[in-house]
Amino acid sequence: MVNQRLCPRCHNALQPEDDAVLVYCPHCGAPQVRLSEEMIEQAAQQAAAAAAASLDPDVPPGSRPPVDRVTEPEAVVWPGAIQCAALAGAVAAVLALLAFPLPPVSLLSLFWSLAAPIVVLGVYAVRFPRTRIQSGFGARLGLLSGLSIAIATMVLIAVGLVLARFAFHDAAPIDAWVNQAFAPTRAMLAQYSQQAGAAAVQPMFDVLNIPEFRAGFMLTSMAMMLACYLIYCSAAGAFGGYLRSRRQPRP
Repeated sequence: MVNQRLCPRCHNALQPEDDAVLVYCPHCGAPQVRLSEEMIEQAAQQAAAAAAASLDPDVPPGSRPPVDRVTEPEAVVWPGAIQCAALAGAVAAVLALLAFPLPPVSLLSLFWSLAAPIVVLGVYAVRFPRTRIQSGFGARLGLLSGLSIAIATMVLIAVGLVLARFAFHDAAPIDAWVNQAFAPTRAMLAQYSQQAGAAAVQPMFDVLNIPEFRAGFMLTSMAMMLACYLIYCSAAGAFGGYLRSRRQPRP
C-alpha cells in the first residue's frame, strides 16, 4: 500500500512518481523531492556515525568530520578565532615597533594589551554572527589573544635587546635599567648591614652582582607578570563572553 503524499505548499494530493526524482506539484508548481528508502537509511547511518565520532574521545581530532555551518549554525569556527587572536598579536607588534622611535606610543600599546581580549571577541562576533558566544569560549579566545600579544611583544623586545648590545653596542640604557631594578634590594641590604654587620651582608651583595642571577631573577619576574596577564585576558574574555551570551545570535 502506497501512502498518499501531499504538497508541503498547497497541501494538495500528488500523483505517485518514481523515487529519487524531482517532480512538480500539478496544482501550485512547487518542486517535490522524493528519496528512496535506501537513500534515507544511508543518510541516517551517516548522521549516526558523525554524531558518534564527535562524542568519542578515542577518535583523533583530525579524523572527525568538519563542522557543518548549516546543521550546526551556532558552532565555533576555530580557524576564524585563531585569525582574530593573531590579529591582536599583529597590532601589538606594530605598536611595539612604533614605540621605539616614538616612546609615547608605548602608552597606546599598554591600552591595547588591556582591551585586546574584549576587542578580539567583538571582531569575532562581527565576522561570525551566528555563533552563540559563551563565557567559556570568551575565556579561551582571550587566552589566545593574550598569548599572541605576549609572544609578539617578547620576540620584538628580545630582538631589540640583542641588536642594541651586539649590533649597535648601545647597551648602557639597558644596564642602567637593570641596576635601577635592583636598587631597592641593594638599599634594603645596606640598611640591614648596619644592624648585622657588613660581613654578614656581603655574600648577598656578591650574589646580586652575578650576571646569571640577575638574568634568572628578571626571567622569573617576567614569567610571573606573563602569568598574571594571561589570567587577566582569560577573565576579561570570559566577562565579555558572558555579556554576549545574553544576546541572541543573528541568523
